[in-house]
Amino acid sequence: MNKLILALSALLLLLTACSEHTNDEKYRSDCPRFASMQISSEVIRVGTPVTFTCVERQAGKLLDRTTYNWTALPAENVNITIIQPEGGIYDGANPSCTFTFPQPGTYTITFQGDYKGSGQVNYFETTEMLDDGETTARYSANTSTGTGASRDYLHAVLTRRVVVVY
Repeated sequence: MNKLILALSALLLLLTACSEHTNDEKYRSDCPRFASMQISSEVIRVGTPVTFTCVERQAGKLLDRTTYNWTALPAENVNITIIQPEGGIYDGANPSCTFTFPQPGTYTITFQGDYKGSGQVNYFETTEMLDDGETTARYSANTSTGTGASRDYLHAVLTRRVVVVY
């Protein structure tokens, strides 16, 4: 019984000491915040490659492993080439991707960045319209109370609709 009380006391002391920096900004992982999703051409034409770049307004902080995913919907026959970066360790580079559209119409372009926090990750979720007035950004975080691969990740999802012409 004494060993159990001693173990619980040590655990309580450890949790108290570790929670000291829970809300201290210098130990908090932050998702990068984006200003816009820039497009390399004012007019997007069928069969002509066009580059989309997510421009950071504010760099992320205390981030480690990063993965990026780009999609275009409808996706049928859309050629996607991720330029940089494809992922790896977060370095603050603006993610870019080139799309070539097979036919005219309206497409929804989505960028998703998943950032592994190396500091304190606090749950949050927020949506905002970016400076370009045409891109929506949704930011969120999974906290360490979860389990599995999604633990301690911050997410940025940018969505923009574009019109492709002949």
